Parts: sequence; C-alpha cells; structure tokens
Amino acid sequence: MGPAEVSARPQRLLGLAFLATLFSAFGQTFFVGLFTDAWRTEFTLSHAGMGSLYSGATLLSGLVIVQVGRGIDRMPLPRYTTGAVLAFALGCALLALAPGPALLFVGIFLIRQCGQGLMGHIAMTTIARSFHQARGRALAVSQLGFPAGEALFPILVVAGLEDWGWRALWWIAAGALLLLLPLLRRLGEGASETAAQEDVQARQASRRDVLRDGRFYAVLPVVLTTPFVITGLFFHQAALAEDRGWPMSLLATAFVVFATLQVLGGLAMGWWIDRVGARQLLRFYLLPMAAGCLVASQFSSQAAAIFYMGAMGLSAGAGGSLGGALWAEMYGTRHLGAIRSMQHALMVVSTAASPVLFGALLDDGVAASRLALGCGLYAAVIGPLCGGAARREPRSQEGPA
Repeated sequence: MGPAEVSARPQRLLGLAFLATLFSAFGQTFFVGLFTDAWRTEFTLSHAGMGSLYSGATLLSGLVIVQVGRGIDRMPLPRYTTGAVLAFALGCALLALAPGPALLFVGIFLIRQCGQGLMGHIAMTTIARSFHQARGRALAVSQLGFPAGEALFPILVVAGLEDWGWRALWWIAAGALLLLLPLLRRLGEGASETAAQEDVQARQASRRDVLRDGRFYAVLPVVLTTPFVITGLFFHQAALAEDRGWPMSLLATAFVVFATLQVLGGLAMGWWIDRVGARQLLRFYLLPMAAGCLVASQFSSQAAAIFYMGAMGLSAGAGGSLGGALWAEMYGTRHLGAIRSMQHALMVVSTAASPVLFGALLDDGVAASRLALGCGLYAAVIGPLCGGAARREPRSQEGPA
C-alpha cells in the first residue's frame, strides 16, 4: 500500500460519512413528514392513527438497533454498509408498493431503522473510530450531511409530489440508494486498518463494562437532554407560538437561523474537542439551549424567537459533535458500535416520550411558555450537575475480560 493511498484514506472516510448522513434524510422525520398527509388520505388514517403507526415503527427500530448496531464492531465496514443500504432501499420500495397500513408500517420501520438509525450510526462510529487527534473536527465535518439534507430534499419532494406523486418519489429514493452503494463500499475500504492505527492506546471497554460504570448513568441525562427537549418543543411549536404571540411564519424563518447555528455550533465544538476533549466540554454544551428556552419563556418579541431558535441550534450542533466523540474518549473504540447503538436506542425512546409528555401537560393547562421555562432550568442545571462525571477515570483501567 503506497503513501498516497494511506494519505487519501481519511478523506475517503469523511466522504463516506458525509454521504451517509446526507442520505439518512430519507428516514428522518422532517422528510417522512412530507408524505403523511398523502398516506392518511390514501389509507384513510386519522392524525392519531398515522402518529401511532409512525411512533410504533420508530420505537421498534430503536429496540432492534441495540442488536443490529453492534454488528459494525464485528464485520468489515463495506459489508455492514451494504446490508444497511440494501435494507434501506427495500424499505423505500415497500413504501412505494404499500397497499395498506400493514406494509406501510414495515416500510417505515425499515427506513427509520436504516436511515434515522444505521446511516448516522455508520458515519459517526466510523469517524470516531478512525480519527484520534482530529476526531472533533472530523465529526463536525461529517455531520454536515444532516443540515445539507434538511436544506435540499424538502424542496425536491414538494416539487416532485405535484409532478409525479408520492409512490414515484419513494421509487426514486430506493434507486438513489442502490446507485450510491458502490461508492459507499469503495469509500469504506480500509477503515478497520485506519482505526487500528489511530486508537491503539485507548482503554477498550465492552458494553457490559459500560453498563457497570456509574459514569455512564450520570452523563446519560446530559446527552439525552438535547434530543428530548428539541423534539418536544418543536413538535408543539404551534402551542409555543400561540402562547408568545409569534406568527408561524416567524418560526419558519427562524428555522434558517437554527440550521445555520447548528452548523456553526458543530464546527466550533469539533475544534474545541480537539483542543480540550469532549469529556471536559460536556458540562457546558447545554448552556445555549438553557438561555434560549429561558428567553422564550419570558419574552414575546420577534427578537426573542430568533434568539431562541439560534440558541437551540447551537446546542444541537455542539451535541452532535460531542456525542460522536464522548463515548470514544471514555470507553475506547473497539466496541463503539455496541455502545453507540445502546445510547441511540435510549435517544429514540426519549424523543418518542417528550411529545407525549409535553402534550399531556399542555392538555392539563400548563402554558407552553412554562414548558420552555422548565426545559431551560433543567438544561441549565443538568450539565454542570452531572456532566463532570465524564471527567472521572474508571475504577479499573483494565480492558474487558
């Protein structure tokens, strides 16, 4: 293997990660949500029925990934990627063919499992495992595929729905994934050798070791706060807008600020991770979110709405880079796939729970601004209170038995 191939490998892995996060969009809520009205009409589903079907498929995918996600630790990356992409394309094809809610459920399960789950899992695990000194910046660059997909695909879907219909778009998605697969396989070649060269000195904890480590349970609430709060508040954004007197058009515009600062937050956090480490930064990354929620709870001006969305974007972007690096720093990379898939399953459960919990509180008469206040206070406290546990060293420095 020549020097040119060695030096090119990190760029290839970054390319793989970016494309995986970009095309994960086909399984993300913002993308799938563009089709729900068509599905409700086609299959005579109520709003509650469509929501229950979607939530059930998402929760099932979160449970299954605990086992499926650990396969990336045991199998060559090109083979693992092939299985994930083929299952992803199958899910898209089943949605295009679905004659009723049953097959629709199976298709949604597959695209959530492989798109929202495995594509990001492949990207973040591969980068965290293959980069050491520049891990933070590499994670920040690779996750740029997420906002790129959010900016690109909704425009294409809205235009395509009018011209071709929803079934044709899912056939196109399936075909795009199959065309992408050879490139992803090529980009993923040699990833295991790169990982072995980069992180040979790290402690290599197994998932069993992690479950026995009190630090994991201490930092988990900090890691899960961002998806829990953002999902809950964004799902009920209409209630918050009504409470604060914000027109929905204002929040739609503010999403541009959210996306922009999400990118900047991820890049800035990646740079800081490479300087001081993810474990040192865990205590602080929720502070922008805390400030944004507190401002939204107390002020009704349009500037408050912009500040709220921008602050949420900062913490969301920082959390993406931080989450990719934290487990590798704490537990090594040999079993990183198993550890990340376990955390991902818990994240899915938390994001399924927050819309229900927030909705119940709203139904009980709790004002949306009070929900924002509670989220802001919680975010301000939980990071400094529990995030410091990540800096502690484990009781034993030995690897798994």
